Amino acid sequence: MKKADAMYAYARNHKLGQNITPFLGGWLQRKHFGLIEDALGKDEEVIASFIGRHHPEDIENFTPFEGEDRPAFEERIRIRQSGKVRYFDCKGFHAYAVTDAGRLIFARWVPFNHDYKSIPLNNINTINPNTRIFWGSVRIESFREVFSIFWSKKTVFAIAKLLEDSKSDMQDGVMDGITTAKRARQIRQETVKVQTPLTTETNFEKLKERKKALDEGLITLEEYEEYKRRFLE
Repeated sequence: MKKADAMYAYARNHKLGQNITPFLGGWLQRKHFGLIEDALGKDEEVIASFIGRHHPEDIENFTPFEGEDRPAFEERIRIRQSGKVRYFDCKGFHAYAVTDAGRLIFARWVPFNHDYKSIPLNNINTINPNTRIFWGSVRIESFREVFSIFWSKKTVFAIAKLLEDSKSDMQDGVMDGITTAKRARQIRQETVKVQTPLTTETNFEKLKERKKALDEGLITLEEYEEYKRRFLE
């Protein structure tokens, strides 16, 4: 995917985030994804996208209260970071995208103040979902960024799995949306197919098909003899 509309459609179709206000929310989300579209490299494409409420947790994202000393400030931030994320604690809806270049890009469009960042998937150390009955968040820790993505419990687990699978792709060195385990199963299945010997009955049926093709003039006698030689080896 290269276009904002396709990224938005992917998130909606895969139930990876939704908008409370269908018209205004959809318009804003396309604006958010538009920033990601502009940030893509020439040959870079998005392989998965999602929507959520962004909760930054880096200490530099918080401002000390007036007269608050450093130890008290750090303790307040520690308590806030270790607590549960709530809807109105978040910075607002963001668009997120995983690219085939191994990046997680997240962006938020607001008039005259666009917010865009990206982190390499290899730099993500922790993907930790924390859910309640209906709502939840997934906490992302990397070398440069610490943040949570808040939304419904089901969506949070889906986002966490998507990110885990994307990290697995990075370990494979192939960003195609297929995890290491799935790719290993596919290779085993293909190997079994290649190694399964043809039975005598199968050979006989195939030879009958070639003879019929010869009688109908679809293949030459030389081609039939070559098929016959290979099947009888």
